[in-house]
Amino acid sequence: MDLSYTHQYPAQPGEVVALLRTREFIDDVARHSGAVSHEVSIDDDATRLNMKLPVPSNLSGFVGKEVSLAQVFRFRPPAVDGSVAGTVEVQVPGYPIDVNAEALLTPAGDGTQGRYTGDLRVRIPLVGKRVEASIAPIIEDAFAGLERRAVDWLTR
Repeated sequence: MDLSYTHQYPAQPGEVVALLRTREFIDDVARHSGAVSHEVSIDDDATRLNMKLPVPSNLSGFVGKEVSLAQVFRFRPPAVDGSVAGTVEVQVPGYPIDVNAEALLTPAGDGTQGRYTGDLRVRIPLVGKRVEASIAPIIEDAFAGLERRAVDWLTR
């Protein structure tokens, strides 16, 4: 299933990337997503967020009452025009579910437009497409939550 999200951030791309590499911000994102537990690691290569989330009742028969998610954000150095490219990966350890997206943060006036395009894949014969359609709203909520928290932090 193809995914495409556009975010607006009230800061320049470099500031957005710096925020995505701030432990306190990632902790805040996890708490606001409803995580029952989480771990954050940040190194020169990536920001990693591993968390356990409660599962909506319509999916609990497939994945149980909680699900582990592993998110990895990677960004390259800024281009000459100030844009920053990167990737976002989401994995569900123990399940054949992957989300891979290309990220492009582009200066837009006083702020940044973030474009995330990629795909959600559930590798289960016969029912994979149906499960993708059920999981897509969770992924959309996660991307929307990231934007909401970033806007809140960047306007403080």
